[in-house]
Amino acid sequence: MTDAADQKLLHCPALSATKVISGKWKTRVLWLLRDRAFHFGELRRTLPGVSAKVLAAQMQELEAAGLISRQEEERDGVTFALYDYTDYGRSLIPVLDALGDWGLQHDARAATEN
Repeated sequence: MTDAADQKLLHCPALSATKVISGKWKTRVLWLLRDRAFHFGELRRTLPGVSAKVLAAQMQELEAAGLISRQEEERDGVTFALYDYTDYGRSLIPVLDALGDWGLQHDARAATEN
């Protein structure tokens, strides 16, 4: 095995990538943000079943990874969090598209096997 192959085996870059986006709600949030920025409350309403605590934790993880940014807006004394992709985060969109395409193919294949 070459040194580069050894390094990929020891430090799997695919695993590094999937760790960043793993989580029940992260890929859904990233899908929504591709079209526009969302306020936290909008995300909660759009993603039924997610608690505020879990969504906040996953948003913080995406922000810590540099994929999304959080801006605070104040209106009538109330602070709202607005989330959007960072430039770096937008580089993930083609990867998510490819992963989604593969997932559709996999689901179709699995359905024909059952």
